[in-house]
Amino acid sequence: MAVVIVVGACDQSAGNGGAAGANRASPSADEAKPTGAKSAEPTVGAQAAAPASAGGSPATSEDGSVDGPPPLELDPPLLDFGILPPSVTKEGTVRLVNKGNKELEVLTVQPSCKCTTIEDISGQKIPVGGSIELKATMKSQSAPGKKSAEIKILIDGYSQVIPLQLKQEVSLPVRVSPSYLNVVKGQPTTGRIVIESIDKQPFTVCAIGGKKPNLIGFDSAKDAPRNQYLLDWDFDRDFAPGEAKRYWLMETDRADCPLVDIFVRHESTVVLPRGISPTEYRHTFGRLEQGGTYDFVLDLTKIGADEKIVAAASSSSAAKVELVGAVLEGEVMHVALRVVPNPDTLGLTWIPFTVYSSTGRQADQAVWGQYVPKGLTGCYGR
Repeated sequence: MAVVIVVGACDQSAGNGGAAGANRASPSADEAKPTGAKSAEPTVGAQAAAPASAGGSPATSEDGSVDGPPPLELDPPLLDFGILPPSVTKEGTVRLVNKGNKELEVLTVQPSCKCTTIEDISGQKIPVGGSIELKATMKSQSAPGKKSAEIKILIDGYSQVIPLQLKQEVSLPVRVSPSYLNVVKGQPTTGRIVIESIDKQPFTVCAIGGKKPNLIGFDSAKDAPRNQYLLDWDFDRDFAPGEAKRYWLMETDRADCPLVDIFVRHESTVVLPRGISPTEYRHTFGRLEQGGTYDFVLDLTKIGADEKIVAAASSSSAAKVELVGAVLEGEVMHVALRVVPNPDTLGLTWIPFTVYSSTGRQADQAVWGQYVPKGLTGCYGR
């Protein structure tokens, strides 16, 4: 029996943390540690055959296992979860089909990413010509973008694993592509972004960053709303020196998507860790009526055994961030917080805040959104 250590990588290319990387047409995001590597997708219906020895039989290793992949076919060979809203979980099923001439036994199944969970089918046997099902769930990240993961399947008596690829795209009802601006040193400071509705319904881009959007080939004074626009952006023109926020906020007239956030990858937007690590960096309350409060949960890791979360404070004059409570579950501290705006706060609002622990450590974050007058629908423009 082969002893194999199964490893893998989770691809969340072009995310919302760090400064490295280049502009891509279809990026995706890991909030803290973006990567640019992509997992290769398998050929549909293809299955590699085990290598043969000089005598025509499959080559074997010293422990007697076949030195190659098993005669196993995945149906489908790729789990495509499609376009998902942020922070939801979706389940998919794949059949493992035995294409060989003897019974196969599943030794282990290992996901490469914490975003993926699977049912345990270790020890299940697959008869010749038969199949078993493997159910897998994949949680979408909080930030828009594409993401891939992998499940490695090891069959007893074979040295090579069978990889099952998973992919998804996270998007709001209004999608931007690319989903971020890469304006780190050495990268272009101008470019274009496609803005489109997933359902193909026309909508209006009211403002971006609180200013009139520079839409190519579109005049809002005489042209009817469209389902797709091309935005011209210029970092030096659209952002005041030293005032770039982590997200560039676009306002639309859609009730289901009043705000769209575009991650700005720049040296000034990198969040420096202070010992306590957030699992997510994207916190938004969307659009709220003037005076409305917002409750949310910040998940933190790397918490000490006796460490407590004791306070939260906002550095913005527009709103307070209050600590509601904190509960440790396994290795994750769930910190309940509440945004309480000042009565006169209106428009796009960026609220930096800090969470403090009993040991003096802290986590710096921000929450954002838009406050509008009560009863307002459609564009506000600020």
